[in-house]
Amino acid sequence: MSFAVFLDVDGVLNTIKTCVASPDGHIGVDDRRIAILAGAIKKYGGADIVLTSDWKNKRIGDDLQYLNGKLREHKLEISGTTKDHWNNRGQGIIDYLKEHTEIDEYVILGDNRFDFEKYPKLWERLLITNGIEQAAFASNTPAIETMIFHDYIKDMSS
Repeated sequence: MSFAVFLDVDGVLNTIKTCVASPDGHIGVDDRRIAILAGAIKKYGGADIVLTSDWKNKRIGDDLQYLNGKLREHKLEISGTTKDHWNNRGQGIIDYLKEHTEIDEYVILGDNRFDFEKYPKLWERLLITNGIEQAAFASNTPAIETMIFHDYIKDMSS
């Protein structure tokens, strides 16, 4: 049994109100938000983190190293990345899951709906964020693991 968190960065680990800059001058990530993610993952019993964010494509070099360093400070690491164009994130996750059949439970953290509604299994696992602490269910009928992970996020946020 394997659990994965499909992670967007912008809008999850930061917001437009984030004051920290990345090495390349983009909006950085908030340590508090990474701590919330780390706490929720720990409480769930561990997870592979799969990066779905544009940070995997555009933000190479210092910014990606910066993100990895910030995650390591909280004992987290990226175990994989999806291969997709930004507006086909759902298809990218579907393709990743086909290649990684060991993943049987997962949640998706992101601030955008992209093409997720086209894939009912993804839609019920999507938590829409404006910062991880503001996570909300995309679906009216979320998957069990999504409900549990959402509760853990709320526990870590308070």
